Amino acid sequence: MWLKVLIVILFFGVVFCLGRGLYFLLTGHSDSENSGSEKLVNSLTARVSLTALILLIIVVAWLSGDIHSQAPWLNR
Repeated sequence: MWLKVLIVILFFGVVFCLGRGLYFLLTGHSDSENSGSEKLVNSLTARVSLTALILLIIVVAWLSGDIHSQAPWLNR
């Protein structure tokens, strides 16, 4: 159960980073420290990293037997 909660939390993190990236893409503000494009790249990096972490967690959980498939074609 805790794996599903962790995956959902990470998924919401991905959606949040997607929204941040969209905001930085549309506004294009430039601060003294970080320009809008740097923030956009940081948001993309965080989104890709969180997605890779979700996939890694799913694969490890599947290989260890914590989660399994309910697909009917696998139970022949």
